[in-house]
Amino acid sequence: MDFTQHQLGPGVRLYLCETDKFKTLTCKAFIQQDLKAREAASTALVPLLLRRGSQRFPTTRDIARELEELYAADFGSDVLKIGERQILEFHFRMVDPALLPKGEELLRRGLEAFWEIASRPHGNGRFFEPYFEQEKEILLQELEGLVNDKRAYALVRCTALMCGEEPFGIYKYGDPETVRSLANQEVYDHYRKLLNDYPLDIFVVGSRTEQAAEALAGLVQGREAQVVLNAPQRVEAGEPRYFEEAMDVQQAVLVMGYRTQITYPDEDYYALLVANGILGGFAHSKLFINVRERASLAYYVGSSIEGSKGLLTISAGISGDDQAQAVEIIQEQVRDMQEGRISDQELEQTKRGLISSMNSMNDSASALIDRNLIGVVHDELRTIAGVVEAISAVTLEGVVRAMEKVQLDTTYILRSSSQKGAGHGTD
Repeated sequence: MDFTQHQLGPGVRLYLCETDKFKTLTCKAFIQQDLKAREAASTALVPLLLRRGSQRFPTTRDIARELEELYAADFGSDVLKIGERQILEFHFRMVDPALLPKGEELLRRGLEAFWEIASRPHGNGRFFEPYFEQEKEILLQELEGLVNDKRAYALVRCTALMCGEEPFGIYKYGDPETVRSLANQEVYDHYRKLLNDYPLDIFVVGSRTEQAAEALAGLVQGREAQVVLNAPQRVEAGEPRYFEEAMDVQQAVLVMGYRTQITYPDEDYYALLVANGILGGFAHSKLFINVRERASLAYYVGSSIEGSKGLLTISAGISGDDQAQAVEIIQEQVRDMQEGRISDQELEQTKRGLISSMNSMNDSASALIDRNLIGVVHDELRTIAGVVEAISAVTLEGVVRAMEKVQLDTTYILRSSSQKGAGHGTD
């Protein structure tokens, strides 16, 4: 199932996937902006505030009542991070109008409610003040509570240290200090600028996409779309850096960040995708087999790539006393791949796993949309069939070529404060 692209107006791209496979109509809208610390914190507040109420539906109860009358439709909003872009997401799902009495009327009503909640928050020239203060406090609690999820916290800290001079080092929800300093009017003005001036991409999956397009065209009007976004910074790895942080933890968390010099538009992107699968993306991967199973050094271990920025991250939960041995074995797996020590079975099993995962996206409307986000960021959407073909074509030589470009940049360890040699932010 593929999308057709249409232009709705300045800076507004619409993508339609006409299908009767699902019993729902799913619509998602994405507004992109460059990652900047203050703007990131402002944008992070927006989804929380929009869910509280709009001009027509000033309370959560009013919103819930309208969605219930639309046969239990669903609205949500969140903030995403892809490369050095922060993305404000709105999503809406309702029963397929083809299955409802007065389906076209309900489709229009549903999309009107969707855009009402997304674009007309409760308040007069600013957010409703009680909502603003409450949601600001909730966001602060979430940011300060990140430390309670040690695995997530370690990944965020490693990224911040590794990319401290780059936009990618900014957390998608900003930081507590910036959130505390935000004023209602500043956040509201930033939100209005996002709606009016920044690139907007809308996806619709369902059986009435043409009618949905017509309704959306009437709703999304008057935008100027003047902002031109930046391409991600490409930074080469320097001398590897080491950081450790002490905290009251049961198990240590090791994170190793690598620069790949390969991103989504590059020829070797799918070779890197396969390489990551062989290294740490599956239960048959080298890291899982050699670090966790054979050496029994990790509670969990795996790797992932950030294909827009060009990073590969290895994360493992270990005993702090086993750190040196764990790092040694991890680096040995990377060297083995760079030197071509990859079996035919590893290569083919990984390609099958990736292809199966890609094909399974046809079973979910949300997955069909979300997999295209990196393509939206890079102005190059690719079909599932095209991606499957590209993965199938990856060779051992291609995997080795991709891995030869991978260089260690930053090693971060979050260890117990009682363990010998623990420090705080040392390098």
